[in-house]
Amino acid sequence: MKIPQLFKKYWNFIISLIFIFLLIPIASENISKALIIFIIIVIWNILGVLLKDFVKASFISLLIVLPFNITYQLPFDIETFINGISVNYLIPTLSIVDFIIVILFLSMIFEKKISLGWKGFSFLKIFILFSIFLIVQIAFIGNFLTFFNSIRLLLYIFTFYNLQKDLKDILSDKTLVIILIISILSVLFQGVLALLQFSGGSSVGLSFLGESNVVNGMIGSSFLELNGALYLRGYGTFPHPNVLGGWLIFNILLGWYLFDNMKRKRDYSIILMVASSLVLVLTFSRIVLLVCGIIWLSFIIKTFVNSKNKSFGFVSLLSERVANLFNGGDTSWSDRLNLIKSSFYIIKDNLLFGVGLGNFTQNMGDTVPRSEKGILLLQPVHNIFLLMVSELGLIGTGLFGTLLCFFFKNRKWSLRFVIGLIAIFIIGMFDHYMFSLPQGLILFFLILNL
Repeated sequence: MKIPQLFKKYWNFIISLIFIFLLIPIASENISKALIIFIIIVIWNILGVLLKDFVKASFISLLIVLPFNITYQLPFDIETFINGISVNYLIPTLSIVDFIIVILFLSMIFEKKISLGWKGFSFLKIFILFSIFLIVQIAFIGNFLTFFNSIRLLLYIFTFYNLQKDLKDILSDKTLVIILIISILSVLFQGVLALLQFSGGSSVGLSFLGESNVVNGMIGSSFLELNGALYLRGYGTFPHPNVLGGWLIFNILLGWYLFDNMKRKRDYSIILMVASSLVLVLTFSRIVLLVCGIIWLSFIIKTFVNSKNKSFGFVSLLSERVANLFNGGDTSWSDRLNLIKSSFYIIKDNLLFGVGLGNFTQNMGDTVPRSEKGILLLQPVHNIFLLMVSELGLIGTGLFGTLLCFFFKNRKWSLRFVIGLIAIFIIGMFDHYMFSLPQGLILFFLILNL
């Protein structure tokens, strides 16, 4: 058998061997993380063989690993200090989800799932223009972090756009059942972990799964004060409780999608929606709790209108944390406003071309705000729209927005899809992770594709 034919027939095993070889640097740093990635490679191959479709296997694998913040810092000598403080956002870091997106991309190539037209106003033309813009931006900035983040963004856009076109074929009824089971188990696992973190006041030692090392009351940990007592917010294995909240919102929307599209056992999707909503309370993320309420209200109204079965009910949960959304009892709002002011300075000086992906904190200069406790707020502005304009400029943001328009082309504008867009808008107005973090970007594109 000739080498091209051999590669075509056994490409998944060859790719797997290449990735296993690349695990050596990770294994030298953390053998547990390398073992987890190896297990994911094995699961991907098993699913691909059983389903006879490696695109489906890749998509399911993505849903499995999405909650795990397993990362590897690239060994490059890059200045990561601002005012004597090391900033995580300036460290080029590979995530396990990057690895799965590469596998998904390769699966689509080898199974010939990619088809792009050139004629007229096409995705491919705008994608090339956006790529050229990023190349020019990288050339002027000369920053490896910008180069790395640009490659990631282009890979995600291209992969998820092509995934969307074949999503109905990928999500067969059998695949939907598998996704439902995996999602329920994943939410339950994250829920138990978040409860242990909340009740114990610290992380539980699952750093090999990406759990953050946090302690109640420690600087850098996300906690809150209720009735005079401090409580650690639930992280799960995410880098921040807000990201866990965003993932749970995705699962609620996924449950709605499954309810609308499964031919059998669709009522079980309600379990996913309810479980995700209950775990959501442990994040104490006010904006996400608001979005959760909007989703449930829309889902119930739609269910009552379309069905004679009126046995569904929903009880709203109110807490002191949610009540603070409407008053001045929380300093996070002033922190967000101060970061917005800093973004205006950056946008004013870099209006057309931006400062480059990942360079927001580096370009804050003397405008770095402080919290009410005097802590430097060395983080991106908590607004993805201002963050996009800051890092991509008006030209790059316009091209990126045009690419997103192709995700809406020729798709049905259901109530679920509209609510998904509203969820992105509300979360994006008050947080940055849907543009600044790999897990957040994937949540952004997954919600767009539902």
